[in-house]
Amino acid sequence: MMKKIGILCLAFLLLGLVNAKAQGAVDRLLGKIDKVSEKVDKAGATADKAGKTGSLISNFFGKKKDNTSAVVAAETQTIVNISGADFATLKSIAEKAENTKGVISVKTKFSTGGSSISLQHSGTSDDLLKALQKTNPIVFAEKNISGMEDGQISIIIKK
Repeated sequence: MMKKIGILCLAFLLLGLVNAKAQGAVDRLLGKIDKVSEKVDKAGATADKAGKTGSLISNFFGKKKDNTSAVVAAETQTIVNISGADFATLKSIAEKAENTKGVISVKTKFSTGGSSISLQHSGTSDDLLKALQKTNPIVFAEKNISGMEDGQISIIIKK
């Protein structure tokens, strides 16, 4: 019985030493993580200070910030309905429309019966038509326009 107690005491002593050594390794690892976290926090604070300094300097020279929320609110959607166009023609019209001043995004829908191009743009549909007539005068010629209302332009392409 005494042997068993001695062996158990020795086993607990060894396990305690191993546990203490493992705890020391964990503590060192946590210390390293804390140091890295502090460095990241300092870098973030430095970046914030630099950003504030840059904005103060730009405000000093009168540079205005972009107001993207105003741009988003100013967007208008106009759908251009196109009859008589094949896929290649529709693709060409969409590419030219995308390069038109004031156009923000272009989405096309193709069908042999009638295709459409959805345009997000600034200004009115009338302004958009005038700009499209400059970038693509053949397709958007007045003879091809079959209808127009706010948010919609209809054209027929004659072959």
